[in-house]
Amino acid sequence: MRILHFTECIGRGGKERQIVELLEGLVPHRDIESFVAVTYEEDDQYEIDSEHAQYIPLIRKGRRDFRLFKSLYDLTSDLKIDIVHSWGSICSIYAAPVAKLCGAAFVNGFVRDAPPHMTLWNKDYLRGKLTFPFSDIVVANSRAGLAAYDIPERKGVCIYNGFNPERLSNLVDEVELRSSLGIATPHIVGMVANVTPKKDYAIFVEMACRICHLRDDVTFVAVGDGAMMRKVHDSVPPEYSPRIKFLGRRKDVESIVNVFTVGVLVTNSRVHGEGISNAITECMALGKPIVATNDGGTPELVLEGQTGFLVPSHDAGVLTDRVLRLLNDRALANQFGIEGRRRVETAFSRDAMCNAYLRLYRRVAYRRARATWEGAITRDMVD
Repeated sequence: MRILHFTECIGRGGKERQIVELLEGLVPHRDIESFVAVTYEEDDQYEIDSEHAQYIPLIRKGRRDFRLFKSLYDLTSDLKIDIVHSWGSICSIYAAPVAKLCGAAFVNGFVRDAPPHMTLWNKDYLRGKLTFPFSDIVVANSRAGLAAYDIPERKGVCIYNGFNPERLSNLVDEVELRSSLGIATPHIVGMVANVTPKKDYAIFVEMACRICHLRDDVTFVAVGDGAMMRKVHDSVPPEYSPRIKFLGRRKDVESIVNVFTVGVLVTNSRVHGEGISNAITECMALGKPIVATNDGGTPELVLEGQTGFLVPSHDAGVLTDRVLRLLNDRALANQFGIEGRRRVETAFSRDAMCNAYLRLYRRVAYRRARATWEGAITRDMVD
């Protein structure tokens, strides 16, 4: 079975990490041959091991490059692809007709979030509506995503993100890392997220300032970069800036998360709904209790009162209260951490994700082969 994964790029994002993990997880299955085609490349991106998949740049020239249809068609046809799996809404626009013309099954996998206020003017929703009719299956990484995009039950399937425990090997020594970051406090509260309007860094900073005012044994750390970095950084009062640190983009995220006392993710639910957050999954895999915004697919990952606390959007008071509760009650924090790690090891493991995709691919390929066979028999009868 030949599968073409079609995505915009393989840069260092959560979705792209999932693609890389999936490709590696499929290697032991000798009946699967994987290919990855991208429409652009970045300077800092994941490497695709040639043993895991063949990497093929199909560079898109401009926003409306109709030649890409032909390039993708030629590639799909020449490689005799059985399944085209798109990982983004714009990729689905190209992949849907190409898969149909080439007789390949089409797995439409662009649903990676769960927007709270969906309208026809949402570009992903519009592209989804255009490509759903051509899709054999629409995959989301959360049930909330399927509901947000109004995916018909007969076509929708949820496959959760998978975490690879090998990422937890070779972590930087905690004492060494604390020294390099200039952190002397016993407690660290951290958030890993791009600094964009989708994340509510204003509430994170407000919570951090409130706790800094109350106690001096906590440092707050934000890992990520983005267009709003300067604005968010400048919002921190000078008296608290030594204990509210912005680290920018880092390649040692797991090591940094490993020194957290509490992991936080605050989402701006006015404009964004999480799918399954890779950042939260990393924290849970490392045994950290979570405080996160109660939106999108997050309640499917974080179980209220079992692995963490879910808080209302844009409420610094409740966020502050829940973080303080975990800082003050180490037994509860440890219990949440243990249960969170156990949850990732079962429902959100890489093996669970890969096995789910493997079953999906085989089912879709079987349906496509059966439909082709029945169509051939019907034509023979008519002839």
